[in-house]
Amino acid sequence: MVVRIFKFGGICLSSHEGRGTAARYCVDSIREQGPGLVLVVSAMGRAGDPYATDTLASLAPGCPQDEADLLMCCGEVISAVVMASELRSAGVPSRALTGWDAGIVTDGPDGDSDIARIDARRVLETLDAGLCPVVAGFQGRSPEGRVSTLGRGGSDTSALALAAALGASEAVLWKSVDSIFTADPSLVPDALRIERISAEDLRQMSWQGARVVHPRAAEIALESGIPVEVRSHSSGELVTRIEPFVIRSGRYITGVAAGPPVCQLTAAGPEGGEPGAFFSRLFGMIAAEGISMDMFSVLGTIAVFTVGTADSEAAGNILTTAGVRFTSRGPCAKVSIVGAGMHGMRGVMARFAKALSDAGISMLQTVDSHATISALVPLEDRDRALAALHSEFVTR
Repeated sequence: MVVRIFKFGGICLSSHEGRGTAARYCVDSIREQGPGLVLVVSAMGRAGDPYATDTLASLAPGCPQDEADLLMCCGEVISAVVMASELRSAGVPSRALTGWDAGIVTDGPDGDSDIARIDARRVLETLDAGLCPVVAGFQGRSPEGRVSTLGRGGSDTSALALAAALGASEAVLWKSVDSIFTADPSLVPDALRIERISAEDLRQMSWQGARVVHPRAAEIALESGIPVEVRSHSSGELVTRIEPFVIRSGRYITGVAAGPPVCQLTAAGPEGGEPGAFFSRLFGMIAAEGISMDMFSVLGTIAVFTVGTADSEAAGNILTTAGVRFTSRGPCAKVSIVGAGMHGMRGVMARFAKALSDAGISMLQTVDSHATISALVPLEDRDRALAALHSEFVTR
């Protein structure tokens, strides 16, 4: 049996009409390609809708994270049961499965787990019984046997991880968006549609702040080599094809992206001290409190890094208690250009710096990799920075 994965986003399933449209796509797929279809579903709707993840989370604010996971996973379970019923009404025998029913085992951290492994026997048995499995995304079972969730956007990760575990021939992500764009259209009106993107560039775009596909899902697409399509739920048309290899074209920058608001911390070690020991102690203290850091730069005994604005006060308190001298600047934003095609090309950083300088924007810090160049800028300059970089590298 040739297995295919369909994943439907929450907005796609938020109305009776939307669920009916999703069912028709499933019926058409089974008629044209035969059985072997596996669905993964998100919670129905967005904040304010009765069963959306944010709505459920708001019912018990401040509860322990393990209980929050129990609460939030209910949205996808409800969605799976409702969608299985919709399919049966459309003539497709179906069975709803929770994430743990589907054999998804996580590494355990509450609220933001990774998938450790998948035992797909229950899914295969459901298919062999002539039923279409409808799997609740965003969730799995921890090593201790508790429910754990995969973080926001985790249903994409569930879908592509199941595709890899089942050796699927393809995975289709049905979304409410019209396209994957070269930038967030709400921030950069000149953003262009991307018809083909490499899994590596998608992964980098996601990690740098683009929100169409979850970063871990993009990583699985890269590692598995399974063909992935993003399709429009409203029209059924192909939006973007995600390729497992780097796409060479005339444009070596795929797009631009911005991360969430952050604060920049600059910490000074003791004069004449051992820098390595200072950095180890400094980063260890902050990591021990579960605070994520980014954009590390070190020079002598000076360390510069960023933390999310929500964590900036806690990080400052840690440094103050430890007697570390530091300054803080924020809010800021990390803006990036992304494209594996830039690897080895000369002059990219010069153009990057000039584009921001010409727009009157100061770079507070920079980092780069083989596929990204990023700068930290004041948050109030974020949108102008994105527009300047997009004009320089994408639309020029």
